[in-house]
Amino acid sequence: MIVDMTLLPRLLALHTFLLGFGFLSWETASAETVEFRGARFFVYRFDPKVEKLELFLPGQGPNRSPTFEQLEKDLRAKGRRLKVAMNAGIYEPGFVPSGLHISEGKTIVPLNTSGPPPKTGPNDLTPNFYLLPNGVFFIRPDGTAAVRSTDWFAKANESPRLATQSGPLAVAAGKIHPVFQENSASRLLRNGIGVDSKGRVVMVSSDRTPGFGRINLWGFAALFRDKLDCDYALYLDGDISRIYIRGETDTEVPRSNFFAGILAITELIDASDSDR
Repeated sequence: MIVDMTLLPRLLALHTFLLGFGFLSWETASAETVEFRGARFFVYRFDPKVEKLELFLPGQGPNRSPTFEQLEKDLRAKGRRLKVAMNAGIYEPGFVPSGLHISEGKTIVPLNTSGPPPKTGPNDLTPNFYLLPNGVFFIRPDGTAAVRSTDWFAKANESPRLATQSGPLAVAAGKIHPVFQENSASRLLRNGIGVDSKGRVVMVSSDRTPGFGRINLWGFAALFRDKLDCDYALYLDGDISRIYIRGETDTEVPRSNFFAGILAITELIDASDSDR
């Protein structure tokens, strides 16, 4: 093939122009499997200005359950499908989020600034949501994303398009939550979300294969800080957690556990889609 080298400067200029205006990107999204401290995780990293993350609250009813599978059915009825899905923040009985949930700029559940519930006995543990500081992951209307403490968010003048509150705040300003212990024997499945130094959102969930995804809270926080370049990261939930990445984690959308909220990236169904 003969290439007209006189066109090269124009092609490079066009490429630079497209990069500058966000039409192209060297790396807008990536999926990977990461091993850290003896556990394995699925990671999806993306530019929130390029891909739109949404918060769905699928709800429970006589003929429906709040699962990935149900959300996929809802989306397909509208000509879309799941590309990525992961459970959002911790919830209470009845599938009511424990804290702030904002979807498409609408506040579904307000910010929860209350302290932990009173203990009824000396052996009572503080629920994870109330291991202060807890925090909020949010995406602004301009597409920038952040994780900050609940106290910070309560004082800030933020009006995000999307938000989910959970706890504890695993990493804040590069520091691991003070309650976490490196030698803790409590190894469970975990999921969480962070923002890296380039402003990309990092979604993480344990590999649910038996024996592969269990880690303590300190190790999970260190994963975000030391391996995934996140100075801020929010713990979302434990053993029920799951992530679905089309073409990476499962051959089809799994039913999953029941979730109050699901963070998801969707895409149009292609005419050649064979898994309708």
